[in-house]
Amino acid sequence: MKKILFTILMLSCLKVSYGQTTEIRVALNSGLFSFAGNGAESVTFINYNEVTNSGNTNNPYGSRGGLGIGLSANVIKIATNNTLVGVDLGYELLRSKIKINSINSSPENMNMDAEGRTYLNANFINLNVFLGYRLAVNNINIDFTGGADVAYNLSSRESGRATASNGYKVKTSTERKAIDFDIRPGIKISANYNKTGAYLGYSLGLVNYKADLDGGKNEACYASILRFGLTYQIN
Repeated sequence: MKKILFTILMLSCLKVSYGQTTEIRVALNSGLFSFAGNGAESVTFINYNEVTNSGNTNNPYGSRGGLGIGLSANVIKIATNNTLVGVDLGYELLRSKIKINSINSSPENMNMDAEGRTYLNANFINLNVFLGYRLAVNNINIDFTGGADVAYNLSSRESGRATASNGYKVKTSTERKAIDFDIRPGIKISANYNKTGAYLGYSLGLVNYKADLDGGKNEACYASILRFGLTYQIN
């Protein structure tokens, strides 16, 4: 991972030296966060202990997208040939979702049909380094970029709720931090008019969230993020 980060940063430094103009932007980010791979599921169940009044989601890594939010700032260098290089740094809350269809209650070992959902709320500090090309169409600048996130996981916690068919209700709130860093290659298209802009992008993580979990050695579980947001140029 360190070699990948070093390579990305060195490439960006080389490109920046050719930049002719500079843009500084702030961004309000959102998007749909989910997990991909055979270790991710769309439906699971909650294990709940009535003695301790606590529980956990059997598999919190949902393949259903949850809506997240974030703030960031970026610096972009644009060369005379319209190639560009940039760096974006910010905070984001990513939320995946999984459907709950049953509750496994102990110590009675009862299994009840239920309806509910669990969100995995993951807080990240995110550094994105990217390269690309700017296409000018009338008064609109369209940027096509590709790069990679270097994301540091501050915390990850599941938040689940489910109601059984007999009215029995449970909640979960369990720490679920499985990784410290993730590397996420991705692509993005941005459209800027005057100082305002909007973007759409997609990133797929390279780090398996289940690699260090018991029983998870053969399960692949990678972050999948469809991002969109608004930007404003401040210089």
